[in-house]
Amino acid sequence: MRLYPVIALVSAAVFLTGCMTEARYNQAREIVRGSPAAKRDGVNQCYQGARRATPARKAQMAKIMNVSPRRDVARIYCQRAFNGIANGRITHDDFRKRSPRFIRVIQGR
Repeated sequence: MRLYPVIALVSAAVFLTGCMTEARYNQAREIVRGSPAAKRDGVNQCYQGARRATPARKAQMAKIMNVSPRRDVARIYCQRAFNGIANGRITHDDFRKRSPRFIRVIQGR
């Protein structure tokens, strides 16, 4: 099984659109749940995309996440999102719709 494409897909989806099938999401969740190295890679790939956000977008993300805009907002976002995916707090539906549960997780609650 090639894990890298799945991790790359979920990494991009975490930051960008959330448009992935539930089966792929569940597969990716199991991968990052069971492999700290895969989770680390996923966070790093997510970060590569998230850090390219405009300063205005990062400031908006910082407000939503309740962190200082001077912090590494992109890294914190990716870590919280992947932790929520791995521990099952973020479901596919939460992820896709950016539900209140998703927001709570990226807020660190």
